[in-house]
Amino acid sequence: MSTHTHRHQLLEYAHQQGGYVTTAEATVAGIPRIELTRSVRDRQLIRLALGVYQLANLSGLEAEDAALTDLLEVQLRFPFARPCLISALHLHGLTTTRPNRLQFAVPKNRQALVYAGLPVSTFYFGDQTYAAGLTQVPVRERHLTTYTIEKTLIDLLRLAPKFGRELYLEGLKNARRDGALDRRTLGQLARTLGVWKELARDLEVLDHDQDH
Repeated sequence: MSTHTHRHQLLEYAHQQGGYVTTAEATVAGIPRIELTRSVRDRQLIRLALGVYQLANLSGLEAEDAALTDLLEVQLRFPFARPCLISALHLHGLTTTRPNRLQFAVPKNRQALVYAGLPVSTFYFGDQTYAAGLTQVPVRERHLTTYTIEKTLIDLLRLAPKFGRELYLEGLKNARRDGALDRRTLGQLARTLGVWKELARDLEVLDHDQDH
């Protein structure tokens, strides 16, 4: 296959994938890695990080919130990283607060995330905590793997000694107001992750306030 054909294949693939392509994806598609280097040299691709590239020309692609694409770019570099805590709460539209550093959960045996150009905080989750309550959020033609609303609230409650209770309570109130909360799932996660007593108390207070 000619260089021209490989270049067309690479750029077309990136366009179909929301403007991004990784080295691993190009390899699976049968595109030589050197074509990524050449495309950067020819200013058709931008190298965002090790193994992660973006089309230089994003015309024809749907505009997306920068907060979403920042999270996606980090996950493309580190597929095991999951937006969590305040980043996930903001992602679900349950707070207007954005953390100073993007917050990601990783398995406890991984190294801290380092991503050039984007400030990132790494949180080490145990096996059960890391694997529980996953969901996917569409970003352009891709999917960002993060935690559900219920799991995000439970994580914020678990880590209330570090972050305080304000954002957790804000998210809990907003999720109840919007009808976005599955209370059964929330309760199951709270029991599994050891914060049921605290959650039950908070729900009782909120339910009482709603009735008066």
